[in-house]
Amino acid sequence: MTAVLLSLLTALCYGLANYLGPLLTRRHPLGGILLTGQVVGVVGAGLLLLVRGGAFPDGRHLLFGAAAGVCNGAALAMLYTAAAAGPISIVAPIGATGSVLPVAVAIATGERPSLLQLVGIPLAVVGVVLAAARRGDGRTHAAPRTIVLAVLSAVAFGGFLAFFGAASADHTSWAVLTSRVTLVVCTAGVVLVQRFPVALPARSLPAVALPGLLLLTGTVAYGIATTQGLVSVVAVLATLAPVVTVG
Repeated sequence: MTAVLLSLLTALCYGLANYLGPLLTRRHPLGGILLTGQVVGVVGAGLLLLVRGGAFPDGRHLLFGAAAGVCNGAALAMLYTAAAAGPISIVAPIGATGSVLPVAVAIATGERPSLLQLVGIPLAVVGVVLAAARRGDGRTHAAPRTIVLAVLSAVAFGGFLAFFGAASADHTSWAVLTSRVTLVVCTAGVVLVQRFPVALPARSLPAVALPGLLLLTGTVAYGIATTQGLVSVVAVLATLAPVVTVG
């Protein structure tokens, strides 16, 4: 039950962040939003490590954490770009399919869900997509580029869930910090290469930092959940986020 509740907390936090982030890009530069949120996440992850402590992980777990950060950065950038260009009520349901990847990886690497769980996992994925796929803003069509970005975002987010689950085994605090640091580096690289504007007025910083805090909270909850239950189950519950986003 603890794993279930933590996974649902992840869905709530991610769902709110994935609504607020794209919404903020309509008023503020994407680069500034991404960087501010991720810097806040690194600071929070550092404080978490100081409070909870934990043995320094081996190279394998550090690599998994870094890979999770890369996938997370790609997923966020593509999600925000897609949602800024098209209806969130179309982009969000596509993102819900990202849970297919960590479920497949978990089962392939030895997890054995019960029969009811095996039946419930695909039903949950389809249910999230159907629940999120509604008209939310009056626009019912999205450009092909928006759809492609949403699909790639789903794949990248699935990779994040899979890698982060592996990194969190006995090293949740380090997994959070490693993934957040890698995410900041990747985000900064994308911002520099794409020359995204980053200037933000000081008065907007608290609002812009909120998605980063929500993502950090959701990530910590997911990391702990993977140590309390099956990744193939908690990953699906975590991707209930689109229901929150569209709602």
